[in-house]
Amino acid sequence: MDIRQNPLWLSVPVGTYFQTDVRVSILFPLLALLFCANLGLQLGLLVTGLLFVALIFHEFGHIFAARRTGGSGHEILIWPLGGLASVTPAPNFYSEFWTVLSGPLANLVICLCCLPAMLGSPQFWDCFSLLALPAVSLQTNLPQALLLLTFSINFKLLVLNLLPIYPLDGGQMAYHIAKLSWERQTAKSGTLWVGMVLCILLTLAGAFLKSIDLILLASFLMMLGMHEHFATQISRTLDDSFMGYDFSQGYTSLEGRTDREPRQPGFFERWRLQRARKKQEKEHLLRVETEQRVDELLDKVHQSGMNSLTDAERRFLQRASDRYRSHGKE
Repeated sequence: MDIRQNPLWLSVPVGTYFQTDVRVSILFPLLALLFCANLGLQLGLLVTGLLFVALIFHEFGHIFAARRTGGSGHEILIWPLGGLASVTPAPNFYSEFWTVLSGPLANLVICLCCLPAMLGSPQFWDCFSLLALPAVSLQTNLPQALLLLTFSINFKLLVLNLLPIYPLDGGQMAYHIAKLSWERQTAKSGTLWVGMVLCILLTLAGAFLKSIDLILLASFLMMLGMHEHFATQISRTLDDSFMGYDFSQGYTSLEGRTDREPRQPGFFERWRLQRARKKQEKEHLLRVETEQRVDELLDKVHQSGMNSLTDAERRFLQRASDRYRSHGKE
């Protein structure tokens, strides 16, 4: 099935920022409806907007860290259950670990920026609750309400993503650390088992606290963990059949071997692979169009001289020259 036909990934573009395409799932408005139903129209829309901004900062943290450490990142998808950054870290522990960690660090920076202005608030300690938002009044003190809600939302995202439950950021960091001591498949299996045990504990905590939100969250994370666990087991089986080939390094078939198919990418991997392919196609098309336009302008220069070019055409040639020069250095 083409991933573009999967309703979970249907999205609309909202712009390109810092060379990164940002898209929003068509299902994201459902989250706004849920907040409005529970918090009221005004507060519900405000919380949705603040959560959206927090998720954008979080995902750009992944993007910038990947680029800074030798990898790449080119797209962000915001959907009802959080955000997804299409990133490819450099193949080393430093890049992999910091690419993951920088998402929660972005939320931590926002919390620290809000902290000084809200220290004297009577709702200060309520902001540290993981299960509820602080009681704020939008009519009497809107600026303080914004600070309290911004801190609370980013603090919740920070704590949630640091939980060592795969595929949360904490689970991915635990996996990269485990790979330093164990082989890839063993590290992944151990990380997934730890995550599932924690999901069970979270479910029990939700039942004890009578929190349906915590129970649903733990159940969803367990479902993702079980999906990844089954994919890992299939990969291990294929790994044994193919004399130790590590399929987690890629999904192309072995040279000269056509009797078996390689492991299919997982749920999130399919999305990242699809987005990477679309970006490559877009860049190829842009390069072809640029080369055609450059050829036309150079032909014009050859026939009529540089003075025949307009200012816009000169700027285009300069940008094209800079672009090719930067690609040549990579």
